[in-house]
Order: sequence, then C-alpha cells, then structure tokens
Amino acid sequence: MEIRVGGAALSVKKVTGRPIKFAATGEKLSDIEEFHPDRMTSRILGMGDMLSVIEKAEEAFDLEEAEKLEKKLKKQEFDLDDYLAQLRQMKKMGSFSSILKMIPGMNKFGDIKVDDNEFVRIEAIICSMTKKEKQNTKLLNASRRQRIAKR
Repeated sequence: MEIRVGGAALSVKKVTGRPIKFAATGEKLSDIEEFHPDRMTSRILGMGDMLSVIEKAEEAFDLEEAEKLEKKLKKQEFDLDDYLAQLRQMKKMGSFSSILKMIPGMNKFGDIKVDDNEFVRIEAIICSMTKKEKQNTKLLNASRRQRIAKR
C-alpha cells in the first residue's frame, strides 16, 4: 500500500505543481498526518519511520502520567487500571498495524495485520471488572470470570 501512496504522491506533485502538505497512512481520519518526503521514502524502502513514531508518542503520552507509572512499576503496583490507561494512550497514536509499519525491520515479517477490535474487546473486559479485581487478578475465580464474560 505505501508504495502506491509514494507513487501517487509523485504523480500528484507533478500534475498539480503544488507541494504535498498531508498524507493518509490508513483509512481513518486519525491516519492523516503531515507529509514528510524523507519519511515516506524510508517507509517505502522498509527502513521504518522512527521520527513519526516518536512524534505520535509525544502527542499521545503525558509526561507526568508516565512518571507516575514508572513509580508504580518500580513498586510493583501496576494494575489493570494502569494497563487500561496505557492501552487508551496507545489507541491515540493510531492503529497498531500502522505503528508497527514505522518500526525499522518490521517489514521482514511481511504485512503484519493487527485487529484493533481486539484492543476494544480487552478494554471492555477490563471495564467489566470491579476495582478490587483490577487491583488483584487473583480474585478472578470461575464465577467472577463468568460475570465478566456476560457483560
């Protein structure tokens, strides 16, 4: 797909004589991003685009929250509420498949398809748990699991 996007960008530039300001890397509105020719070239050549990944992460993640999370991890107090918050922040960066395409070397594994609906499913499961269950997963016995699955 990206090769077609790169080829189309060259054609659009040639026909219109205008610079390209934005490019879509997917089908969703959130997949529209500022166009950088060097980054597009790197993606086409399978070399990844770490600058775009870093920019997306900077937009999606809050430094203060990251520091709080780091403290929780060091104290081994990371729970499913924290995991859910991280999952939601990752979703702000775009589809997981598009993020993987930007990581250098991932093209070696072919076109990796990640079903983002699975993340929605995980989010629904966690939201169906009580606060205590999110803090201590050892509480999840068979009846609690059935209750969560029914929601």
